[in-house]
Amino acid sequence: MTSQDGMAAVAQLLELGLTRAQVRTRLDTGEWEPVVRGVVGVAGLDRSWRRRCRAALLVSPAPAALGHATAARVHRMDGYIDDERVVVCFPGVLRPRVLPPGAIGRRSSALRPQQCTVVDGFRCVIRPVALLQVTADDGTEAAGKALDSMLRRGDSPTWIRQVSSQWRRRGVAGPSVVMRLLDERVDRPLPRSWFQRLAKRTLAGCGVPLVDEYPVRDVAGVLLAELDLAWPALKIGVECQSWRWHATPTARAADARRKRRLRQLGWEIVEVWWSDLEDLDGIIAELLLLIDRRRPGVDLVL
Repeated sequence: MTSQDGMAAVAQLLELGLTRAQVRTRLDTGEWEPVVRGVVGVAGLDRSWRRRCRAALLVSPAPAALGHATAARVHRMDGYIDDERVVVCFPGVLRPRVLPPGAIGRRSSALRPQQCTVVDGFRCVIRPVALLQVTADDGTEAAGKALDSMLRRGDSPTWIRQVSSQWRRRGVAGPSVVMRLLDERVDRPLPRSWFQRLAKRTLAGCGVPLVDEYPVRDVAGVLLAELDLAWPALKIGVECQSWRWHATPTARAADARRKRRLRQLGWEIVEVWWSDLEDLDGIIAELLLLIDRRRPGVDLVL
Protein backbone atom coordinates (compact mmCIF):
# COMPACT_ATOMS: atom_id res chain seq x y z
CA MET A 1 0.00 0.00 0.00
CA THR A 2 2.97 2.32 0.46
CA SER A 3 3.17 3.24 -3.22
CA GLN A 4 -0.58 4.01 -3.23
CA ASP A 5 -0.70 6.43 -0.29
CA GLY A 6 -1.65 3.72 2.20
CA MET A 7 -4.56 2.34 0.19
CA ALA A 8 -5.38 -0.57 -2.11
CA ALA A 9 -8.31 -1.92 -4.04
CA VAL A 10 -9.59 -5.18 -2.64
CA ALA A 11 -9.16 -6.69 -6.11
CA GLN A 12 -5.45 -5.81 -5.99
CA LEU A 13 -5.05 -7.54 -2.63
CA LEU A 14 -6.77 -10.67 -3.91
CA GLU A 15 -4.44 -10.73 -6.93
CA LEU A 16 -1.50 -10.61 -4.50
CA GLY A 17 -2.75 -13.77 -2.79
CA LEU A 18 -4.74 -12.46 0.18
CA THR A 19 -8.14 -14.00 0.81
CA ARG A 20 -11.34 -12.09 1.51
CA ALA A 21 -11.28 -13.53 5.03
CA GLN A 22 -7.80 -12.07 5.63
CA VAL A 23 -8.92 -8.67 4.35
CA ARG A 24 -11.97 -8.83 6.61
CA THR A 25 -9.84 -9.77 9.61
CA ARG A 26 -7.62 -6.71 9.17
CA LEU A 27 -10.71 -4.54 8.91
CA ASP A 28 -12.23 -6.12 12.05
CA THR A 29 -9.04 -5.60 14.08
CA GLY A 30 -8.82 -1.95 13.02
CA GLU A 31 -5.51 -2.35 11.21
CA TRP A 32 -7.25 -1.33 8.01
CA GLU A 33 -10.36 0.73 7.42
CA PRO A 34 -12.80 0.98 4.50
CA VAL A 35 -12.20 4.04 2.34
CA VAL A 36 -14.87 3.62 -0.31
CA ARG A 37 -16.59 0.54 -1.70
CA GLY A 38 -13.91 -1.85 -2.94
CA VAL A 39 -10.99 0.14 -1.44
CA VAL A 40 -9.33 -0.23 1.97
CA GLY A 41 -6.56 1.76 3.62
CA VAL A 42 -4.27 1.86 6.63
CA ALA A 43 -6.31 3.06 9.60
CA GLY A 44 -5.72 6.50 11.08
CA LEU A 45 -4.25 8.28 8.05
CA ASP A 46 -5.60 11.74 7.27
CA ARG A 47 -8.00 12.53 4.45
CA SER A 48 -5.51 14.59 2.47
CA TRP A 49 -6.13 15.77 -1.08
CA ARG A 50 -3.57 13.30 -2.35
CA ARG A 51 -5.26 10.34 -0.63
CA ARG A 52 -8.67 11.44 -1.91
CA CYS A 53 -7.26 11.50 -5.43
CA ARG A 54 -5.75 8.06 -4.94
CA ALA A 55 -9.01 6.61 -3.65
CA ALA A 56 -10.91 8.05 -6.62
CA LEU A 57 -8.47 6.42 -9.05
CA LEU A 58 -8.52 3.07 -7.26
CA VAL A 59 -12.28 2.75 -7.82
CA SER A 60 -11.91 4.06 -11.40
CA PRO A 61 -9.60 1.71 -13.32
CA ALA A 62 -7.85 2.84 -16.51
CA PRO A 63 -8.49 4.56 -18.81
CA ALA A 64 -10.18 6.87 -16.27
CA ALA A 65 -7.81 9.63 -15.14
CA LEU A 66 -7.64 12.73 -12.98
CA GLY A 67 -8.71 15.79 -14.96
CA HIS A 68 -9.81 19.42 -14.83
CA ALA A 69 -8.52 21.37 -11.79
CA THR A 70 -7.15 18.17 -10.24
CA ALA A 71 -4.90 17.47 -13.23
CA ALA A 72 -3.90 21.14 -13.31
CA ARG A 73 -2.69 20.80 -9.72
CA VAL A 74 -0.85 17.55 -10.47
CA HIS A 75 0.88 19.36 -13.37
CA ARG A 76 1.59 22.34 -11.02
CA MET A 77 -0.08 24.93 -13.20
CA ASP A 78 -0.28 28.45 -11.83
CA GLY A 79 -3.54 29.08 -9.99
CA TYR A 80 -4.08 25.43 -9.08
CA ILE A 81 -1.23 24.60 -6.68
CA ASP A 82 -3.59 24.50 -3.69
CA ASP A 83 -6.85 23.59 -5.42
CA GLU A 84 -8.71 20.96 -3.38
CA ARG A 85 -11.08 19.68 -6.07
CA VAL A 86 -10.94 15.99 -7.00
CA VAL A 87 -12.23 15.33 -10.51
CA VAL A 88 -11.96 12.04 -12.42
CA CYS A 89 -12.50 11.91 -16.19
CA PHE A 90 -14.03 8.92 -17.90
CA PRO A 91 -13.08 8.78 -21.61
CA GLY A 92 -15.58 7.98 -24.34
CA VAL A 93 -18.43 5.73 -23.30
CA LEU A 94 -16.86 4.69 -19.98
CA ARG A 95 -19.40 5.25 -17.22
CA PRO A 96 -18.44 7.13 -14.01
CA ARG A 97 -18.13 4.88 -10.95
CA VAL A 98 -19.25 5.50 -7.37
CA LEU A 99 -16.52 7.83 -6.11
CA PRO A 100 -15.39 8.83 -2.60
CA PRO A 101 -17.34 11.67 -0.94
CA GLY A 102 -16.43 15.03 -2.47
CA ALA A 103 -14.96 13.55 -5.67
CA ILE A 104 -16.63 14.32 -8.99
CA GLY A 105 -16.85 12.07 -12.05
CA ARG A 106 -16.92 13.75 -15.48
CA ARG A 107 -17.61 11.88 -18.68
CA SER A 108 -15.76 13.20 -21.74
CA SER A 109 -16.52 12.12 -25.30
CA ALA A 110 -13.49 14.07 -26.55
CA LEU A 111 -10.90 12.49 -24.24
CA ARG A 112 -8.85 9.66 -25.69
CA PRO A 113 -6.82 7.14 -23.63
CA GLN A 114 -3.62 8.32 -25.35
CA GLN A 115 -4.25 11.79 -23.94
CA CYS A 116 -3.62 10.45 -20.44
CA THR A 117 -0.26 10.12 -18.71
CA VAL A 118 1.23 9.36 -15.29
CA VAL A 119 2.61 12.20 -13.16
CA ASP A 120 3.84 11.81 -9.59
CA GLY A 121 2.21 8.39 -9.45
CA PHE A 122 -1.20 9.63 -10.61
CA ARG A 123 -2.91 8.77 -13.88
CA CYS A 124 -4.11 12.11 -15.25
CA VAL A 125 -4.88 13.92 -18.50
CA ILE A 126 -2.01 15.60 -20.35
CA ARG A 127 -1.37 19.30 -19.77
CA PRO A 128 -3.12 20.71 -22.87
CA VAL A 129 -6.26 18.74 -22.01
CA ALA A 130 -6.16 19.97 -18.42
CA LEU A 131 -5.81 23.51 -19.77
CA LEU A 132 -8.86 23.09 -22.02
CA GLN A 133 -10.89 21.68 -19.14
CA VAL A 134 -10.06 24.43 -16.65
CA THR A 135 -10.74 27.02 -19.35
CA ALA A 136 -14.27 25.68 -19.70
CA ASP A 137 -14.71 25.39 -15.91
CA ASP A 138 -13.00 28.51 -14.56
CA GLY A 139 -12.86 31.06 -17.36
CA THR A 140 -10.35 33.08 -19.32
CA GLU A 141 -8.36 34.63 -16.47
CA ALA A 142 -7.64 31.26 -14.85
CA ALA A 143 -6.79 29.79 -18.27
CA GLY A 144 -4.32 32.60 -18.97
CA LYS A 145 -2.40 31.96 -15.75
CA ALA A 146 -2.29 28.22 -16.39
CA LEU A 147 -1.16 28.73 -19.99
CA ASP A 148 1.61 31.13 -18.94
CA SER A 149 3.01 28.53 -16.55
CA MET A 150 2.95 25.91 -19.33
CA LEU A 151 4.80 28.18 -21.73
CA ARG A 152 7.38 29.09 -19.08
CA ARG A 153 8.19 25.42 -18.53
CA GLY A 154 8.77 24.99 -22.26
CA ASP A 155 5.53 23.39 -23.47
CA SER A 156 5.26 23.79 -27.23
CA PRO A 157 2.54 26.16 -28.50
CA THR A 158 2.21 23.81 -31.47
CA TRP A 159 1.37 20.92 -29.14
CA ILE A 160 -1.25 23.00 -27.33
CA ARG A 161 -2.78 24.10 -30.64
CA GLN A 162 -2.92 20.53 -31.96
CA VAL A 163 -4.75 19.22 -28.90
CA SER A 164 -7.08 22.24 -28.92
CA SER A 165 -7.95 21.53 -32.55
CA GLN A 166 -8.72 17.90 -31.71
CA TRP A 167 -11.10 19.06 -28.96
CA ARG A 168 -13.02 21.53 -31.10
CA ARG A 169 -16.70 20.67 -30.92
CA ARG A 170 -19.92 22.56 -31.33
CA GLY A 171 -20.79 24.35 -28.11
CA VAL A 172 -17.39 23.69 -26.46
CA ALA A 173 -15.84 27.02 -25.44
CA GLY A 174 -12.44 25.87 -24.19
CA PRO A 175 -10.57 25.36 -27.50
CA SER A 176 -11.48 28.74 -28.99
CA VAL A 177 -10.46 30.57 -25.82
CA VAL A 178 -7.14 28.72 -25.61
CA MET A 179 -6.43 29.44 -29.29
CA ARG A 180 -7.05 33.15 -28.69
CA LEU A 181 -4.82 33.21 -25.62
CA LEU A 182 -2.08 31.51 -27.61
CA ASP A 183 -2.42 34.06 -30.41
CA GLU A 184 -2.00 36.89 -27.92
CA ARG A 185 1.02 35.40 -26.20
CA VAL A 186 2.89 33.81 -29.07
CA ASP A 187 2.25 36.04 -32.04
CA ARG A 188 1.46 39.48 -30.63
CA PRO A 189 3.60 42.00 -28.75
CA LEU A 190 2.44 43.37 -25.41
CA PRO A 191 0.27 46.49 -25.79
CA ARG A 192 2.21 49.77 -26.05
CA SER A 193 -0.09 51.33 -23.46
CA TRP A 194 1.34 48.98 -20.82
CA PHE A 195 4.91 50.11 -21.52
CA GLN A 196 3.79 53.74 -21.48
CA ARG A 197 2.31 53.25 -18.01
CA LEU A 198 5.54 51.56 -16.92
CA ALA A 199 7.63 54.46 -18.25
CA LYS A 200 5.41 57.06 -16.59
CA ARG A 201 5.44 55.33 -13.19
CA THR A 202 9.20 54.77 -13.30
CA LEU A 203 9.86 58.37 -14.31
CA ALA A 204 7.68 59.59 -11.45
CA GLY A 205 9.57 57.36 -9.03
CA CYS A 206 13.14 58.36 -9.81
CA GLY A 207 13.24 60.74 -12.75
CA VAL A 208 14.47 58.16 -15.24
CA PRO A 209 14.27 59.37 -18.88
CA LEU A 210 13.18 56.13 -20.53
CA VAL A 211 13.27 56.02 -24.34
CA ASP A 212 10.66 54.14 -26.41
CA GLU A 213 11.64 51.45 -28.93
CA TYR A 214 15.40 51.95 -28.61
CA PRO A 215 17.54 50.05 -31.16
CA VAL A 216 20.69 48.28 -29.92
CA ARG A 217 23.36 47.44 -32.51
CA ASP A 218 26.64 45.60 -32.21
CA VAL A 219 30.02 47.07 -33.17
CA ALA A 220 29.38 46.07 -36.80
CA GLY A 221 26.08 47.90 -36.86
CA VAL A 222 23.94 44.77 -36.83
CA LEU A 223 20.60 45.23 -35.02
CA LEU A 224 20.48 42.96 -31.95
CA ALA A 225 17.24 44.18 -30.41
CA GLU A 226 14.71 46.97 -30.41
CA LEU A 227 14.03 47.49 -26.73
CA ASP A 228 10.52 48.53 -25.75
CA LEU A 229 11.99 50.90 -23.16
CA ALA A 230 15.59 51.88 -22.46
CA TRP A 231 17.81 54.23 -20.47
CA PRO A 232 20.75 54.32 -22.91
CA ALA A 233 23.11 56.17 -20.53
CA LEU A 234 22.94 53.30 -18.04
CA LYS A 235 22.45 50.59 -20.66
CA ILE A 236 19.27 49.35 -19.01
CA GLY A 237 16.46 48.06 -21.17
CA VAL A 238 12.99 46.59 -20.88
CA GLU A 239 12.13 43.98 -23.49
CA CYS A 240 8.92 42.14 -24.28
CA GLN A 241 9.80 38.46 -24.26
CA SER A 242 7.88 36.53 -26.90
CA TRP A 243 7.04 32.88 -26.39
CA ARG A 244 8.09 32.21 -29.96
CA TRP A 245 11.69 32.40 -28.72
CA HIS A 246 10.91 29.29 -26.67
CA ALA A 247 8.90 27.34 -29.23
CA THR A 248 11.84 25.16 -30.35
CA PRO A 249 15.34 24.36 -29.09
CA THR A 250 16.73 26.25 -32.11
CA ALA A 251 14.75 29.37 -31.20
CA ARG A 252 15.84 29.16 -27.57
CA ALA A 253 19.48 28.82 -28.61
CA ALA A 254 19.19 31.88 -30.90
CA ASP A 255 17.61 33.89 -28.08
CA ALA A 256 20.39 32.87 -25.69
CA ARG A 257 23.04 34.04 -28.19
CA ARG A 258 21.25 37.37 -28.62
CA LYS A 259 21.08 37.92 -24.85
CA ARG A 260 24.75 37.02 -24.48
CA ARG A 261 25.72 39.60 -27.10
CA LEU A 262 23.64 42.25 -25.35
CA ARG A 263 25.42 41.50 -22.06
CA GLN A 264 28.78 41.66 -23.81
CA LEU A 265 27.87 45.20 -24.88
CA GLY A 266 27.13 46.07 -21.26
CA TRP A 267 23.34 45.98 -21.37
CA GLU A 268 21.13 44.74 -18.54
CA ILE A 269 17.64 43.71 -19.65
CA VAL A 270 14.43 43.43 -17.64
CA GLU A 271 12.26 40.86 -19.42
CA VAL A 272 8.50 41.29 -19.48
CA TRP A 273 6.04 38.49 -20.30
CA TRP A 274 2.28 38.42 -20.85
CA SER A 275 1.95 37.04 -17.34
CA ASP A 276 3.50 40.29 -16.03
CA LEU A 277 0.70 42.50 -17.33
CA GLU A 278 -1.01 42.37 -13.95
CA ASP A 279 2.24 42.90 -12.02
CA LEU A 280 3.28 46.42 -12.96
CA ASP A 281 4.55 47.11 -9.42
CA GLY A 282 6.79 44.04 -9.51
CA ILE A 283 8.41 45.07 -12.79
CA ILE A 284 8.90 48.64 -11.50
CA ALA A 285 10.59 47.34 -8.35
CA GLU A 286 12.97 45.20 -10.42
CA LEU A 287 13.72 48.11 -12.75
CA LEU A 288 14.36 50.59 -9.93
CA LEU A 289 16.70 48.16 -8.19
CA LEU A 290 18.71 47.78 -11.39
CA ILE A 291 18.77 51.56 -11.93
CA ASP A 292 19.99 52.13 -8.38
CA ARG A 293 22.94 49.81 -9.03
CA ARG A 294 23.83 51.61 -12.25
CA ARG A 295 23.49 55.24 -11.26
CA PRO A 296 25.55 57.82 -13.22
CA GLY A 297 29.18 57.82 -12.24
CA VAL A 298 29.77 54.21 -13.19
CA ASP A 299 31.71 53.88 -16.43
CA LEU A 300 29.71 51.56 -18.69
CA VAL A 301 31.45 52.30 -21.97
CA LEU A 302 33.00 49.13 -23.37
